[in-house]
Amino acid sequence: MIYHGDAMEYIGETPDILSRIIEDQASVLQDCGKIFDRNGISEVILTGSGSSYNAAVGASVFAQKLLGIRVIPVYPVTVMEELDVVSDKALVIGISQQGTSTAVIRALDAAGEKGYRTIAVTGEYDTEITKHGDAVLYVECGYEDAGATTKGYTATVLTLILLFLMAAEKTGRITGMQKAEYLSRLRRVTGNMPEILEESTGWCERTADKLVKSRDLMLITGSSMRASLLEGCLKFSETCRFPVRGYEAEEFMHGIYNAVTEDTDFLYMFPADGYEKKRMEKLYGYYGQKGYRQYAVNLPETVCPEGRSANVLRCHFVNDPDFSALEYMLPQQMLFVLASRARGIDLNLPKDPEFHKYMGSKME
Repeated sequence: MIYHGDAMEYIGETPDILSRIIEDQASVLQDCGKIFDRNGISEVILTGSGSSYNAAVGASVFAQKLLGIRVIPVYPVTVMEELDVVSDKALVIGISQQGTSTAVIRALDAAGEKGYRTIAVTGEYDTEITKHGDAVLYVECGYEDAGATTKGYTATVLTLILLFLMAAEKTGRITGMQKAEYLSRLRRVTGNMPEILEESTGWCERTADKLVKSRDLMLITGSSMRASLLEGCLKFSETCRFPVRGYEAEEFMHGIYNAVTEDTDFLYMFPADGYEKKRMEKLYGYYGQKGYRQYAVNLPETVCPEGRSANVLRCHFVNDPDFSALEYMLPQQMLFVLASRARGIDLNLPKDPEFHKYMGSKME
């Protein structure tokens, strides 16, 4: 499929889109209310592929804390293979931004046949997936006419968060006042996004030019930002079309470091705090001493004073403990789009236009 939109424009739309979804949440979530009117959801299974799976990861940790039950992101094939060990009061949520993922549709059908409650999540109306859930949850971000999901990913994470907030209130896990406080925090994050975009643009443009000849990119972050790591790794691979790997810092230290070569570039996404932040600081210093090309977002000034390195981006992130996945994606998205362009790639043109048709992985 050939696309015609501008991914950078979609990234720029993200703050307004997320703010609108928050304000319109009552209508967005209306069809799903009936799912939680029935008592006894024992676990939630989130399933999708690509960015949809990554969005599920981005919302799952918060959801599990909020609901007090297991909330598990899995790939569609795993759902189909393991339904026999799922509790009979499970809720299965299938996510497909374009509504055409055959694997997600099959997973929803398999769950429905077993009697589980199901929600189909999509960003487009009248697509096939809307026929395969007990309820439909629309990601109201508008059509994304581009070869790589940007605003759709972030809007999906937010929409799932709002779904779980509604579920928590309906099941008595939180009060209306507590929900209002969560929403206030979400508004603070989305309200800060225009500043992040402005602060990131120049750095992303310069860094994209430096990645023109990159042949091996290693993304490093902490476990609290696993969704951003997965999405970044996917999107750099998809748009820039060269080997990209991503690891949580501690996982990298247990063997992966042996795969570092003289061609390896590092991109660090530093979390706001925690044990892994300190470990990443040490890792950054180690490879810096060895002369590797390193780029970092949110690197602490104690490691590299402001102005000392053009390869460091410091943004005024809110760093909300539950919702940082929403804001940290913005510079990453800008960077992979601009790096793709710098490398002479039109991300709206698929490298292999016959692939999905042959594999049957997406519906026409």
